[in-house]
Formats: sequence, structure tokens, C-alpha cells
Amino acid sequence: MNKQKTSQEAAELILNVSNSDTLLKFLLENIKDRSKTQIREILKNKRVVVGNMMTTAFDFPLNKGDKVRILPKVKLMQQGGIKNSSLDILYEDYDVIVINKKEGLLSVGTIADKENTAYHIVNMHVKKQGRNHHIYVVHRLDRKTSGVMMFAKSMAARDFFRNNWNNVVVERSYYAVVEGEPKYKKDTIKSYLSEDKMLKIHSSFINDGGQLAITNYEVLKTNGEYSLVKCNLDTGRKNQIRVQMSAIGYPIAGDAKYQAKTNPIKRVCLHAATLQFIHPKTNKLLKFEVPVPGVFYKIVESKG
Repeated sequence: MNKQKTSQEAAELILNVSNSDTLLKFLLENIKDRSKTQIREILKNKRVVVGNMMTTAFDFPLNKGDKVRILPKVKLMQQGGIKNSSLDILYEDYDVIVINKKEGLLSVGTIADKENTAYHIVNMHVKKQGRNHHIYVVHRLDRKTSGVMMFAKSMAARDFFRNNWNNVVVERSYYAVVEGEPKYKKDTIKSYLSEDKMLKIHSSFINDGGQLAITNYEVLKTNGEYSLVKCNLDTGRKNQIRVQMSAIGYPIAGDAKYQAKTNPIKRVCLHAATLQFIHPKTNKLLKFEVPVPGVFYKIVESKG
């Protein structure tokens, strides 16, 4: 018999599975002070973790020896005056948290702004799960880029990604609207990137001591004035796609920092659509995708 805490809302509840079962049936039998509707709501709100995997599936299979955790009821982004529209949580377990970051939100803090960031928002959310809970940065998105981003929730997960990034991150795909129509429909850009004292990245097609960056792109649609391209990264360098597309003569629309001459929708037209990686604990392959902003397609469907 599991010893339950009096409030399922304020503290984490841990239940041990003694027989094979389905998740909803198990929860109904072991949480006596909640109705079926309330338990379904707990599942819907991503508060149930089996082992290290968060799930919302009522028919999730349980095996003898599994550990089921019911996370405390928390609200995302209550502090710092930051609206929920800044980001969405796509997935969370005890090791990683994956978000959809909106354009305009910093990934991590700067001297001028430490709180209006994805890191701060997500860290405040995670801290509500326990005093010692916090997150670790493993990669970043530019402030002007929207899309899928991930944080680690343990030092072990952080080290796993930092030490094995190119091997465990299977896919990172971006969509961009670039000025003009690239000469080649498909191509691979290889260049060396370096950062100057003004924090601007420069690209060189000869090895000048910079970091090797490799981007594979494909033109999906064009009207001659603008083109929608899909980019897959073999490396993950700062401003990589922005710098390399500009270096071959097709800067991303709205990106004045890297020579764009137009700004059709008042933002840099770059979106991180797909992130696929090997989970640091389960070794399962996880894939997360967020839709390309519809306005990207509208730009290349019309002309003038």
C-alpha cells in the first residue's frame, strides 16, 4: 500500500506499481481523493511521469516495479510579468524539457536583460517542482529566431549533450525566407566562422582559423524575389544559417545585421522547425516539430 500525501496539488506524489496495468486504471485505484475527471485533468496537464517519461496517455502500459510520479500543480510563468505567449512546453521529463520559443524572446540572459528570457521562464517553472530543481543550457536559438529549443534538467543530461552533441542530436532543421532565388536548388555550404569584437560573425571559404560550419539547404518554393528554403545543420555554430546564406548572396529576409535589404514581416524570417535527439537516459529517439509560420509561405506566394 502506498503512503499518499494529503494534498496532491502542493507536493509530489510517488506511487509504486506492483502489477501490470494501464495508467488511468492504476491512478483511479491509487488516488482515492480525486474523481475520474480530475485524474484525466492531471494527465492532460502533463503532471504524470512514469519512470523518466512524462505521458498524457490514459492507456500507457505499466509494469511491475515501475514508479509513477504525480508532479505538483504549477502554473507556468507566473513571475517576472512575462506572458505565457512567450513560449510553449512541448515535452518534459526528469532529464530534459523541450519548448517552442517565440520570435523576440532571448534564449539566455544578458547584462541588460536577465529575466525576459526562455531560460528564466523555464527555470522558474522547474523550480516550482522542488527546491533543488533547475535547468542547464545545452544549445541556444537567436533572439530573432522562433522554434524548437531544449534545456537539460540534470547535470548528467547537460554533460551528455555537451560532450556528444554531434552524435546524439540526429536532426536540426530550419526554415528560412531568403532574398532572391538561390542559384542551386540544393547545395551544401561549408565555411569557417569567426566572431569579431563587435560580436558579429564572419564567414570564410578558406580555413582562416575559424570554426567549420556545414549547412545543407534546399529551395522549396520561390517567386524570384523571395525563396523558402529548408536548412539541415551538420554543425551548430552561432548565427550559422544567417551568416552562410548571406555569404552566398541570399540573406535571410529581415536580417539587416547580415545584409538583408528588406523586412517584409518585421522579423528575421528564420524558424527552427525540427529537433530530433537521443534521450540521455532512455536512449530512445525523440523528435519534436513545430509548424512553419504560415506567413513564410505567403511571402513566397505573392510578388511585389
